[in-house]
Amino acid sequence: MILSKSQILEYARKGLLVRDMIDQKTQIQQAGVDLTVGKIFRLVGHGVIDFTNEKRKLPEYEEIKTEGGKWVLPKGTYNATMNEFIILPNNIVALVFPRSSALVCGIEVHSALWDPGYKGRGFLHFTAQREVTIYENARIVQMIFMKTEATEEYNGVYKNEDLLRRGRRGR
Repeated sequence: MILSKSQILEYARKGLLVRDMIDQKTQIQQAGVDLTVGKIFRLVGHGVIDFTNEKRKLPEYEEIKTEGGKWVLPKGTYNATMNEFIILPNNIVALVFPRSSALVCGIEVHSALWDPGYKGRGFLHFTAQREVTIYENARIVQMIFMKTEATEEYNGVYKNEDLLRRGRRGR
């Protein structure tokens, strides 16, 4: 079951799901929360993935600075970190989808499952299919939350990450 606005508000009052919203009234929607862009990065390094994560190597990122409070991005692949800090209880998972305005502008958003117990200010991966202008704090994605049976808390490398402040993935 996807959480409704009233359920999201109830969790938010307890300091869960999404913190550091710019404007809770604007960002909390009927069935999700709009997340806003804090920083945008381009991938500049080579990544490696394997089965056990022993060989995993995350690519390097290079921050793209705003000009006049906006990013004018040519067609390409980017990562964006959100302003909001996500805190999921161990019985809630989250998914991220592009807002319809982002889709119409040619932005395709790619994101993995946000596991129960995840805490952090992560990033999303997106592809601009054409040149696009994104203003600081733009709402480009919506996060939805679904209840599941309680499980062990996420304890992977991305727990407690904060790309907005530290500019890197992982702890």
